[in-house]
Amino acid sequence: MSSVSRREVLAGVCGIAALSVAGIPEASASAVKKLSGGRLSVNVGALPALKEVGSSVRVGSVKGQQVGLTRTGPSTFIAFSLACPHQGVTVSRSDTGWKCNAHGSEFDALGELTLGPATTRLPQIKTRVSGSNVIIG
Repeated sequence: MSSVSRREVLAGVCGIAALSVAGIPEASASAVKKLSGGRLSVNVGALPALKEVGSSVRVGSVKGQQVGLTRTGPSTFIAFSLACPHQGVTVSRSDTGWKCNAHGSEFDALGELTLGPATTRLPQIKTRVSGSNVIIG
């Protein structure tokens, strides 16, 4: 059995970390466009991950903050910062919503707090629907 170098371990950890914060799949990256002022335009029709009401996906960043987007109805959406309000760690997608892997806070698909130590929901970000696009920020 060969030993594993520290470099190989760190490379593996960095790869896993990159995958966990990568957001939408590469093939769908064209569905998200950066706008002036740090805003995002998300073509929800081009994102299969947002096809169903209640579905959520990480879509990118607005003014340096990772953002999640959830479909709340046929043509309504909610966007929120993915920075855990407890200590600012970026939350990850879970089976029931979002989870902070640092301290265990959990949030539902709408960003509402379901388990602490956080004491508030994920901060909402202004959205507006324009045709098949959701403008965030």
